[in-house]
Amino acid sequence: MTLVNASFRTSLATPDEVSSETDWTLALASRNGGDGVQLHDYVVRRFGRKIPKQYCCMLGRRSMIEHTLDRLAEITPASRTLCVTASHHAEWAMPQLAGRADHVFRQPAARDTGIALYVALSMIRRWAPNATVTITPTDHYVAPATRYLEHVAAAQGVARRMRDKVVILAVPALTPAPDLGYLLLGNAVTEIPEVRQVTNFVEKPCTPIAEDLLAQDALWNTMVMCGTVDALWELGRVADPHLLDILDSLVPLIGTPDEDDALEYIYRAYLPVSFSRDILERAPERLCALELRDVEWSNWGNPERIEAVLALRRSHALMPCADTRISGWHHT
Repeated sequence: MTLVNASFRTSLATPDEVSSETDWTLALASRNGGDGVQLHDYVVRRFGRKIPKQYCCMLGRRSMIEHTLDRLAEITPASRTLCVTASHHAEWAMPQLAGRADHVFRQPAARDTGIALYVALSMIRRWAPNATVTITPTDHYVAPATRYLEHVAAAQGVARRMRDKVVILAVPALTPAPDLGYLLLGNAVTEIPEVRQVTNFVEKPCTPIAEDLLAQDALWNTMVMCGTVDALWELGRVADPHLLDILDSLVPLIGTPDEDDALEYIYRAYLPVSFSRDILERAPERLCALELRDVEWSNWGNPERIEAVLALRRSHALMPCADTRISGWHHT
């Protein structure tokens, strides 16, 4: 393969070596350019130094990002995996991404999730404009992996058929957590009754509003979603047409000598954009949701959630008939 090594992007395949009508994975290893500040002290206590949480081996001998990409490698190979990182994460990211993501975009600066996601999507739009894209965070726990991947595959199938919709994987909201996103659902939208129209999306509500959403049987947004390139692009255009006008000009520059200058300009000139608050909240009519059933899910954004899962796994390990659902993350 040809190595493309620009200032902000490394690729082990040129665009003409990649099929234009297939599945891609877009992994957000640094959604806002930061290092997961809520976990700084926890990481230092456990590992003796500051390491961005997604590169830490919280469970077993693989990091959070390694677990994430190894799971999705079952349905998308490294040659069609693009990972977004921060430029100052290279010392941790590049060794762990080797063999897992052939395309790495190192953001020039922190501009939040919306810019990170849509600039990376511009690259996929240049290479594979008819692709179906699975977007995933890299700091979440899910188990078992097999059942989880069945849901991802189902969401991909819905996205291929309903080419104007973005399909979000969601889980029942259990507590009024103010740091998560909430979905309210309406009617079924396909022959799969579990897939329902999103009627409202609320990002990080205050506790009283979160309690009200729980009373309405809201689901949590896992931030894992599937959509065609066009569906994701038009979702962004409805919510932030100015950003998408700029990115329309970026797409043809990907892979040219002007790519770096264009990326640097966007990150210098554009204000931060939150994907959840500034995109998803503004266009719920373009979203549908598929509930993760028989899958354990946890957003490992704070120490309490990490320790709760680890404690549960330890308790199951001591039981002769341990629940098989905990087997999604292996101790390797």
